[in-house]
Amino acid sequence: MWLLNFFSWQAIDVIRWENPESYLIVKKWDRPFDEIKNDATLIVEPGQAAIFVHNGKIEAIQTEPGRWNLETDNVPFITAFKNILRWWESQDKSSIFFLKTTEILNQKWGTKNPVKYIDPNYQFPVKLRAFGNFSFKISDIEKFWLGYIGTKAEVTVDEIRDIIVDRLLQYITDIFAESKLSYNEIDANRVELATKITEKVNEALWDLWLEITDFRIEDTNFTEETEELIQKIASKTADAQAINQMWNVNASAMQNYATTRQLDAMEKAAENEWTVGGMMWTVVWMNMGQTMWGAIAGNTANVNQESPEIKLEKIKNLLDKGLITKEDYETKKKEILDSL
Repeated sequence: MWLLNFFSWQAIDVIRWENPESYLIVKKWDRPFDEIKNDATLIVEPGQAAIFVHNGKIEAIQTEPGRWNLETDNVPFITAFKNILRWWESQDKSSIFFLKTTEILNQKWGTKNPVKYIDPNYQFPVKLRAFGNFSFKISDIEKFWLGYIGTKAEVTVDEIRDIIVDRLLQYITDIFAESKLSYNEIDANRVELATKITEKVNEALWDLWLEITDFRIEDTNFTEETEELIQKIASKTADAQAINQMWNVNASAMQNYATTRQLDAMEKAAENEWTVGGMMWTVVWMNMGQTMWGAIAGNTANVNQESPEIKLEKIKNLLDKGLITKEDYETKKKEILDSL
């Protein structure tokens, strides 16, 4: 069995990441003792990149789909027999790391604990929960390998998502508070909030060479405690607005309303003129009519009962404006004085 494995290890390698697992973003090609044979073939599929590491240093990075031949110091069989005293293990080490260069889509996020901040309009504390999704990708392949992958054989999507979410949540509270949006304005500004969060998180991810390409706030809701407080405030606000509306009703509108009701009553009296109730409505109608006509007559009398002083001032103004002659003025003046 060992002999069969030995012969298989000496074969010329064809290196590829075929049917990449959906849960992985990085995978190291598995080769015993990291001994890639000279003239091995590297195949890079669309949406992938490959890093060729030779004796601990990056020799090449392939980001375009295609096929390449690799040069190493491991010659099949010859290198192994030269290192027989080391149990056939070569000192020349090479490895290939495959990475996904496409966007990793639809990663869910949510606040682990409610976000607490002070409502800027009503000055009461609120507790908000938020949920959504985001997409991300590796922004710099070489730096990502140097700064994060290192000797890891695999990096999972969940591992990277958790790192992003942890950094994401620490900015949400600050941004919600800095935005100074009241509880009833948050849903209308979700796109703006998402943009600000994306900018902040990408600044925090530069040292990992990751980038959020799409961030969305799909839903927000408040804790039951906050909802109860909001309902109380909304109820009190509605009451206050109703009172304000009552004060805004002017006297003229109230008089018009009363007059309309009186006219309705008179019309009803006319329709039931010959009934007992109709007779009663007729009496009411007569009284109301007298009151209304009395008010009209009173207003007319008030207009006609101007004082002599006012009348004299009016004709003097007409004279000053040249609308009447001096003779007209004297004649009218005499009439007013004679009426005293």
